[in-house]
Amino acid sequence: MKTLPLILLAPSEDKAGGGAPGRLPESADQAWVRERLVELARSGSPEALKKAFDVKDLALAKARAEAQALGGRVPLLPALARYTGVAFQALDAATLPPDTWTQVFILSNLRGLVRGDELLPPYKLKLAAIPGLKAHWRKALAPQLAALPTGPLWELLPGEAADLLKGWERPRHTVEIFDTRGRAISHFSKLYRGHVARWLLGHQQGEPRQVLKGRIPGCRWAGIQDNVWGGQVLRLEVTP
Repeated sequence: MKTLPLILLAPSEDKAGGGAPGRLPESADQAWVRERLVELARSGSPEALKKAFDVKDLALAKARAEAQALGGRVPLLPALARYTGVAFQALDAATLPPDTWTQVFILSNLRGLVRGDELLPPYKLKLAAIPGLKAHWRKALAPQLAALPTGPLWELLPGEAADLLKGWERPRHTVEIFDTRGRAISHFSKLYRGHVARWLLGHQQGEPRQVLKGRIPGCRWAGIQDNVWGGQVLRLEVTP
């Protein structure tokens, strides 16, 4: 029996507003982050707030208000509807069957590992915003990662997000993205990670040799080899 592919994605800075008002249940690890973010929004200096939210002026005031609201009822949307950055635009989850959303997991700086259909409030939060936040999630993510379902796992993460998984031993597949000169692409890599995620979900195929047969918009598959995580790394070349 074929097992369904699972996908790990990084969150995006851009998020949709709105949602149905509600209050999220939370673990002790999630409460630790929320409480510090709320306190920062209430009493942080202008410099600390700019560092935390990485925005200014009206956008800073909005981010601060969203953070202060986290102590009560907040507007909630599923994660794959909340995140609207480049990778999520390419994934275009709204046009995929709703049950595929349960195969996507996102590393939220606010909530830890969240499933694609899990509810999220609007928020802004950089990993460097709260002292100890990165170390907190490195430790707290361990049981969440251990509870992931079986199936071929695709880690489609940039460096900072992938760094949160240090010490995690589950085998997983990865993708490296290059231009035609063999130079690694970083700035636009979010777009192609989103396209790969969409192909995986759309075809419900997670075995690397089968993925190599797929067509990714604006790219071609250019190689495969073992990676250091016990899976395989596929080389994706962006074509002119």
